[in-house]
Amino acid sequence: MPTLLVYLLFGQCLAAVSLPSCRGMVRCWLGLVFGCVALMWLPCLPAFFVGFTLTAQLIALGAAFLGTAALVLCLFRSRKEPAAAKPAPRRLSAQDMTGLVLSLLATAFCGYLLHTHVLLPGEDGSVWVGQSTYGDLTLHLSFIESFYQQGQFPPEYSIFPGQKLDYPFLADAASGTLRFFGLSLRMAVIVPSLVMLFGVFLGFWLLADRLTKKPAPTLAAWLLFVFNGGFGFVLFLTGKYSFSDLLTGFYITPTNLVEEDIRWVNVVCDMLIPQRTTMAGWCVGIAALYLLVTALRKTVEQGEGRREFAVLAVLAGTMPMIHTHTFLALGMLSGGWFFAFLPKARRQGHLRPLIENYVLYGAVCMALALPQLFEWAFDAAGSGRYLWLNPGWEHGQTNWLWFWLVNGGVVFLLTAPMMVLLRGDRARLFWGAAALFLVANIVSFQPNPYDNNKLLYIWYMVTDILVCSWLWQLLEKVRPHALAGALAAAVVVLGTLSGAMTMLREAVSEYQLLSGPQVRAAAFITDNTDPHGLFLTAANYHTNPVSILTGRDILCGSDTFLYYHGIDYAERQSHVAAMYAGGEDFERWAEQYGVDYVYIGDGERDLYTVDTAYFQQNYPLVYDQDGILIFQITK
Repeated sequence: MPTLLVYLLFGQCLAAVSLPSCRGMVRCWLGLVFGCVALMWLPCLPAFFVGFTLTAQLIALGAAFLGTAALVLCLFRSRKEPAAAKPAPRRLSAQDMTGLVLSLLATAFCGYLLHTHVLLPGEDGSVWVGQSTYGDLTLHLSFIESFYQQGQFPPEYSIFPGQKLDYPFLADAASGTLRFFGLSLRMAVIVPSLVMLFGVFLGFWLLADRLTKKPAPTLAAWLLFVFNGGFGFVLFLTGKYSFSDLLTGFYITPTNLVEEDIRWVNVVCDMLIPQRTTMAGWCVGIAALYLLVTALRKTVEQGEGRREFAVLAVLAGTMPMIHTHTFLALGMLSGGWFFAFLPKARRQGHLRPLIENYVLYGAVCMALALPQLFEWAFDAAGSGRYLWLNPGWEHGQTNWLWFWLVNGGVVFLLTAPMMVLLRGDRARLFWGAAALFLVANIVSFQPNPYDNNKLLYIWYMVTDILVCSWLWQLLEKVRPHALAGALAAAVVVLGTLSGAMTMLREAVSEYQLLSGPQVRAAAFITDNTDPHGLFLTAANYHTNPVSILTGRDILCGSDTFLYYHGIDYAERQSHVAAMYAGGEDFERWAEQYGVDYVYIGDGERDLYTVDTAYFQQNYPLVYDQDGILIFQITK
């Protein structure tokens, strides 16, 4: 925890120095975001030279500490200068206080989910998770523990060694950093997640407040974002699915019913809690959107905004390996909004400042981003695993318009009349975001088309705020006021009921991830084997104790992950099956791949014909407990 506080304090000082004109709440929120970026990035810079080791962690921590001291000195000196601009007051307005309280409540709910969903210990030594973390979490745990145990940098897939890890890994690297300073694997996931989740919730509130400038539409937009969902609740209210199905079924929720073409999942339950890269990406991305909107307006209306664009450029440049989709979405929005605001800038006489600020923004951002893209993203994109035409996104067999009406709910429904009636800057913001929606419904940017929702939710954030702002303008004219309030409440209820039902389901979900014997075997591996050792385990199940808890490499991981990461795993997977049969096949492939240990448990016996006698006759048995055997192949 002290380590995290050093990075967060560094972020606070950085925000105070770079954005002194922001009001207190915004500055503190941006400081939190900057601190999270520092936690993710600073340890990785020395890791290129000394590995992801304790040495790299101490260098990064020292840099953050010295940076904080230098920034404090800058603040002290600047405030003594007579002509210095005074920072905005820190006093909380009622609007800011409301957003703070709601964000803390949402974070507390997420804290409960993280407690029950991230390696919750059972009395028998087993570990438990929830519905949403039963799948994705295991991959992130393997990354985190591999960072900590092996220290390889740039990293490779621990579930497919030899393959560069081109997946955005910085959120997991941050958890790996905290492992070096005493946090357990469970707490190394939970603690930074709570900070970033709070950054997402408060950031969205402040972004909505920035665009609407009124408390009621800000509140409505925040609720429609956090409790988002379409009209899937109708299927439960009409009896097609029962509430028993909701509370006990696996992914039978109003926001995730694949057989009904319902795919617009709740952001809390299915994006933020299980998908750590999305969580980190939105924490940073919402801050970037706030700075972009602020910089655009200051530039177009006053000919200023250089400072905000400079800070935005650096922040955006850090994003590719935090969350590539959010970086891509920010780029699309930046381009769309540039052309949307160009005519207004020309009329205001501020065309040149707009162009100059965008050139600065683009140059600095790409100077920071391109090395990341060349090192990781472009290799994947050039392999043919990414970028393919997929008109209609995930609409399945239903009509595309009907799909979005059912999934997008009241926000999508109200978008149509808003498109016709919206004017001014809000229209410019909407049409810039609409381009993102259009592209994401035509082109898929990864092997799994579902993941395009990481672009579509950025469109939804902007559109949600604009819809609520536009609707409130109409409702303010409705008399009596009680009727306007009732209409607003109806919109919020219709837009949040599916999400609330999904959250209820998530709160009561529990699934055993690993049994007590598996956890004990993993503990033995951690304490008694080479951290760089290569394990032969079953290839096609994701609840693999070796990859999840030990940070060791396994020869071939689950195809559930490898396929959607675009990795050609078929040949190696077939070799795994042949190797468990023992004999010459094992010896040939074990030598080729450099296998150090063989793990035999129930999963391996269920999936393969395992010649246990062969291994017993030829290799030392180093672990034999609860039906789990571990053989050492190399000496």
